[in-house]
Amino acid sequence: MKNLLKIALVLGSLATSFAFAEDASKKITVGLIATTTPEDTQKRWQPMLDELAKSTKMEVRTVVSSNYSDIVAGLKSNTIQVAWLSSKSALEAVEDGQSTVFAQMVKKDGSRGYNSVLITPQASPIKSFEDLVANKGKYSFADGEKSSTSGYLVPAYYAFSKNKVEPEKLFSKISVGNHKKNLLAVINGEVDVATNNTEELDRIKTEAPAQFKKVRVIWTSPLIANDPILYRKDLPPDVQKKVKDFFTTYGKQKGGVNQAEVLQKILDLSGFQNSSDAQLKPIADLTMFGLLRSNMYDASLSTAQKQAAFDKITARFGKLDAALEMARSK
Repeated sequence: MKNLLKIALVLGSLATSFAFAEDASKKITVGLIATTTPEDTQKRWQPMLDELAKSTKMEVRTVVSSNYSDIVAGLKSNTIQVAWLSSKSALEAVEDGQSTVFAQMVKKDGSRGYNSVLITPQASPIKSFEDLVANKGKYSFADGEKSSTSGYLVPAYYAFSKNKVEPEKLFSKISVGNHKKNLLAVINGEVDVATNNTEELDRIKTEAPAQFKKVRVIWTSPLIANDPILYRKDLPPDVQKKVKDFFTTYGKQKGGVNQAEVLQKILDLSGFQNSSDAQLKPIADLTMFGLLRSNMYDASLSTAQKQAAFDKITARFGKLDAALEMARSK
């Protein structure tokens, strides 16, 4: 009797697993980072997501969050299967080994990337980055979230680290927000300086030109590769193909909606191109630099502890670098 009960339990468990697998092949959840508001991001992407559902014949759900880590966590836990992320957040998802980059955004003008910027109010006496450095402790600063590539990582390296400037010592006050929040803080005169990017400025220039005129750019970064689109590696191969084919042909398809208009509203895009984890290599280099620099200047660590941390960081990124280079060769 006990053996029969065990068999029944095993069969029941297998049936549940098969049912889950079958259900998973019929629905997919797309994670989106909200650089404005979750509601606005959802509205911009919804026409494309509706077509994704029709194309794949799957139920498409969405998770939209201004907290990048929410989307990364969803990929790791498999509550999200496809995601748009910043390059820095994508690096975390790829390093986990469960997700991979399959496409990259392409701007409407065909450009391969965008730039991080530092902005001030148009009426500000700050005309350049040098003006900031010459007035330590005078101005307030709205930094980007640490998961943001253009809002945090790129300016942290190219604007501050390369100029041997520490934001904590340069500014009188530092707050943290997403691109829209920081842009509004500058426009409304609530902060003196903020990080942002050319994508957000292009959007505001088109949609609210009067507000755009209230902003001045005082520093521009080197080009940042356009954001990646990822999916989980354990998605069934046929689902991966359907999703990849849909993204990389969207904007060229004929249907009930104007795809070019949808792409323009999402982020002034013309479409998506094939990509791989290799596009994250520059971001991996920047991330490693930031960690090594923080470790070097951490006064709470002994020399031995700094060496141990150095060894751990370089080993971690050596392994990651090899994986990214392997993706390039595929």
